[in-house]
Amino acid sequence: MHTHKTRRLARLFGEDDKCLIVAMDHAGFMDKMLPGLAQPQETIRAVARAGADAFLLTLGSARLAASVLGRAGVWLSVDTQPPLLDHIVETALRLGADGIKCMVYPNWDAQPHSVTHLATLAAECARWDIPLMAEVIPGGFGAGPEMRTPEKIAAGARIAMEAGADVIKTFYTGDPASFREVVEYCPIPIVVLGGERVKDDAELFANVRDALRAGAAGVAIGRNIWQHPAPAEMTARLAALVHAH
Repeated sequence: MHTHKTRRLARLFGEDDKCLIVAMDHAGFMDKMLPGLAQPQETIRAVARAGADAFLLTLGSARLAASVLGRAGVWLSVDTQPPLLDHIVETALRLGADGIKCMVYPNWDAQPHSVTHLATLAAECARWDIPLMAEVIPGGFGAGPEMRTPEKIAAGARIAMEAGADVIKTFYTGDPASFREVVEYCPIPIVVLGGERVKDDAELFANVRDALRAGAAGVAIGRNIWQHPAPAEMTARLAALVHAH
């Protein structure tokens, strides 16, 4: 692996090669106001100090947060639709981002070119030694349970890896045994996405613990941090859990 990519990955992961990513890119694509994201700088400052390894940010929030990130790394969340695809890497480098994240929707007819767009972006990222994370959503966000099976998640992750992704962000399969199969089938770091806000923190911690024991490289938690009554405390607890393994 080239030196520049190695250095960038070191800012995105801890010394143990695990990571707690605070995902805050939701306002860039959701069609409603999101409690917890009104003043992103304040949240970012607090959770960075509490132990977040990296943030997942869209362009606007990344610009606002530049002075409050501390030592935390930044994954720039991007849209790969042309013509945006032509300028993504340059934009990320000018911003000082450590990595780029894009969505990919294997086996979804509504986005038939998402894997091709991922491969195109991966080639450009490789040219500039900037890490690329693929958020793998088999069948799209509206897909039914038939697209959330361990087999579909594993296949989608592998498709993204073969297209050139360095890191995968995707669903936890619900139990350690099946998730271990996903990890074994896709031999690059896999980060588990956090999903909807849960009512019971214990459920979230149990899933994170099981995913880590099954081989996850970390978690990317959004609403369960910045919509929590105590975001910094939640971050500190999650960071301790992630880096205890």
